[in-house]
Amino acid sequence: MFDIIKILENHLPKYKRVLELGSKQGECLEILDGYYEVVASEDEKTKTRYLKDNYLDIRVILIEPVTLDSHKRFECVFSKNLLDELSIEQIDKSFENQKKLLENESLIFHIFDESKVSKEEIEKLLLKNYKILDSNSKEGSFYILATLI
Repeated sequence: MFDIIKILENHLPKYKRVLELGSKQGECLEILDGYYEVVASEDEKTKTRYLKDNYLDIRVILIEPVTLDSHKRFECVFSKNLLDELSIEQIDKSFENQKKLLENESLIFHIFDESKVSKEEIEKLLLKNYKILDSNSKEGSFYILATLI
């Protein structure tokens, strides 16, 4: 799959704050935690409990991926195969709300399943508020790395 650190390190210095939306079992958490100050998240308390029990050194928050109601700020919002479970309208709303979580010149970095959502549709949504810095497709997935404009 994609080397998320290699992609991020060209645009985001080490030790910056990264929010992972939908941390699931934590496979990307471990990778991100080696380079960044990562915060895990899930949208249900039972899921956050799993993460808190298994990743004691990583902060875990309860946050819904569309409304993103939080006062916390990050230099990057990351997700892997979370947003592609949503409708295009929900993805658009999530992108809009992610702006509220970002510090100046921050990034969003999302990985999608090409069988669930089209890269062109996602790029079109992003171009309203973001500048695309990098994107690529591989093995049925694609990623988009963008910054606020």
